[in-house]
This record gives sequence, C-alpha cells and structure tokens, in this order.
Amino acid sequence: MTDARTPSLEPVVVGVDGSTAARAAARWAAAVAEKQGTTLHLVHVLPPPPVFYAEPRPLPSEDEDRIAAETLLAGALRGIRADRRALAVECSSPTGPTAADILLPLADSASMVVIGSTARGPVEGYLNATALRLAHHSPCPVVVWRGAEEHAIPDRRAVVVGVDGSRCSVAAVADAFQFAGRFDAPLIAVHSWGSDSSHDTENDAVGIGACRREGAVLAESLAGWVERYPDVVVREIVESGGAGDVLLRWCEDAQLLVVGSHGHGALGRAILGSTSQDMLHRARCPVMISKVHRDTGSVHDRATEFGDRGHR
Repeated sequence: MTDARTPSLEPVVVGVDGSTAARAAARWAAAVAEKQGTTLHLVHVLPPPPVFYAEPRPLPSEDEDRIAAETLLAGALRGIRADRRALAVECSSPTGPTAADILLPLADSASMVVIGSTARGPVEGYLNATALRLAHHSPCPVVVWRGAEEHAIPDRRAVVVGVDGSRCSVAAVADAFQFAGRFDAPLIAVHSWGSDSSHDTENDAVGIGACRREGAVLAESLAGWVERYPDVVVREIVESGGAGDVLLRWCEDAQLLVVGSHGHGALGRAILGSTSQDMLHRARCPVMISKVHRDTGSVHDRATEFGDRGHR
C-alpha cells in the first residue's frame, strides 16, 4: 500500500520487525526521508511457507502471518504520523528466505537502508546477520540504528565522521556533511594514526611532526566540503591511537557516527573494513556505513584526487 503522494527521488528503505529498535529506526528514517524530500519505504519480510518432511504440526497460516504483518506496519506508520503527517510512506510485506534477501535488491534503487539493532557491544550481543549482510553488500549507505528511544528523531547533537584519507573516507565525509547540514548539527571530524613512539621528552619532535602531518591529511580530506557547507560548525580532531578506540570516545554523545565501508588493500576492498565492522558492534549511537560507488560526481571527483591512500 502507498500512503500519500510518492516523490520521484530514491526512497529511504527501513526494515521493521516489531522491536523497539525497529520502531525507533523507522521514526529516524522518516525524519531523514522528509529532509531529503523523498519517500519512506517500510518493509516487513514474511517467512516462506514451511517445508515439511514429516507430518506437519499446526502453524500460523499465511493469511495470519500477513494480517500480523499489516498490523505491525500500521503500528509503525502511526508512530511516524505522530511526527510528520505529510510524508509519503509506502508499506510492503514481501516473502523471502531472509530479510537481507529482500532488502538488498531494494537497496539498488534506494538512497539509504536503515535497520534497527539492539546490540550493546561484543559481550552483550553482536549484530544480527541481516545488519551485517547489508553493511557488507548494500550499494547504498546503510544505517544501523541504536540508542535511546528519546533520540529517535535527529537533533542538534554532533555528527562524528571517521577520516583516514581513503576513497571510502571521502564518501563518509560527504555523507556526514550532508546529514549535519540538513539537521543543523555540528560535525566532529576524527583522524587517528598508529604510532610506536613513546612520545617522551626525547621523542617530542617526532610526535609534533606526526601530528602536523596527520593534521594535513584531515584538512585535505575536508577541503571543499567546509566551503560547500559553510553553516556546519566543524571540529577537527587528530589523535594517536587505534581508530576504533578513538572513534568510540568521540561518538559517545553523538547522534550519528559515519564511517567508510572498506579497509585498505585488495582484501580490505573486498570486505567490510575492520574499523567499520568494529563500530557496528561497539558504538552506542547509530552508525552509517558510507559507500563509494554510489556517490555523487562531486564525491567521485574528490576520491579520484585523493586516490586510495590510508593513514590508519
């Protein structure tokens, strides 16, 4: 079913399953879709009919499953309508072997895919398979939403972006500036690098030189975007340390963390980067995984200029 007029821009797709995190993710995605001037597509995936190899046991019928799905989608839509009455919303409940099998094809024509998660770190619970498959394989940006329900609507808290000078990092910077600009939020650009130096008195010159060099990497990565978004207040952070640990510190009170999708080298380009995957599991705020090959021309131009160098 379709609710209200459908704009022509690529929709924001959000998977809903009835969980608290999914409902909050839907409200967050609705705010993004409204700012983009596009449609929100709520998707609840129905399981395929069971295959029995023995005498079947009583199970809910397909009609009952579909009625339950419509009830769930209607509830999610009511929550969205409480915030924004005019947003065009499409609801669907396709059948598929897994949610990822349905959401990934939809990502081909989406501006963003959003999914809720209740993960709270590596001990309390890793991301489910759907979130990980989307993060690895979606051609458009993926947001894994988590956090407190009162923060389901984007606000004026900071947006944090991880910057390392790579092509994927360029895409992350672009997405972070766009989000911060749309919601009048400040941006914290974080660049870190590993170091074997102890930085004691004897090595102070080494540390100062490294900080200046890495600061230049960050400044170069932001060049052009600061001018394009003059109203976004940007704070530049350059720290020595592991990328994951540094980002976790800075995104503790953030409303969104934006990171690139892949690491460096042939293997890194084939799979989700280690830092990106680490943030998906450990960050307490929503995490956006940016994608290079769906970027706009301006992002592609910057990526070509920077090449594929990394400075982690």
